[in-house]
Amino acid sequence: MRIKECILDTALIDDIDMMRKLWESLPGLGLGPGDDKTAIISFIRRNPHTCLVLRKDGQIIGTVLGGFDGRRGYVYHLAVRQDYQHNGYGTLLLENVVQALKNEGAGKVHLLVYRNNTSAQSFYTARGWHLRDDINIFSRVSD
Repeated sequence: MRIKECILDTALIDDIDMMRKLWESLPGLGLGPGDDKTAIISFIRRNPHTCLVLRKDGQIIGTVLGGFDGRRGYVYHLAVRQDYQHNGYGTLLLENVVQALKNEGAGKVHLLVYRNNTSAQSFYTARGWHLRDDINIFSRVSD
């Protein structure tokens, strides 16, 4: 699909280095255990239809990873290069990943945002997402 001279496409294994470079360039987007190249390869292979990129002139200007666990959908690393932000690309990625997750069978979709990333919180709230205050997320890194 072409939008404003960009191409919305499924992410490929060959895209991972450019994707990680984009993520590392953006404040507020955290990378940690599970975001190394091997883990992202595994994620894309498990979710080939719900991991999307926006391409322009051979470069990746936007990404989103959608994961489906058989019950719920999850959105990770929705990112748009800073010089392309505020032009509808983030909304385009979000709407398409949610539709792709719905096509996989997800009845509900969750996403995680750092508490100090107020611009991301505003972005999602403006698009009808609701901040949950009834649950806490616990994490544990595998040994």
